[in-house]
Amino acid sequence: MKCPVCFAAWPNDKGSHCPQCQWDVASKESQDFQNILKAREAFKAKVSAYNPDSRVSRWDVIQPWIGVVLGFVLFCLWLRACATGGKMFF
Repeated sequence: MKCPVCFAAWPNDKGSHCPQCQWDVASKESQDFQNILKAREAFKAKVSAYNPDSRVSRWDVIQPWIGVVLGFVLFCLWLRACATGGKMFF
């Protein structure tokens, strides 16, 4: 079966409810095109893959890069300490 709302596919023996968006493909009102469009818009509003900026803050984006920069700085300090025989600053 294939869901007309989220376009997910699943085997026929798993039932008529979509495992991703819970849309009942076998119901009578599921064949109405207007209902499908409303359900698609509701699904898009619920899932962040369609609108990642609505749920991901700038701080959440910057945090991994801060970790990368900090790790690189610590690595450089460690590398310098090992290369000078333990005398880093003098």
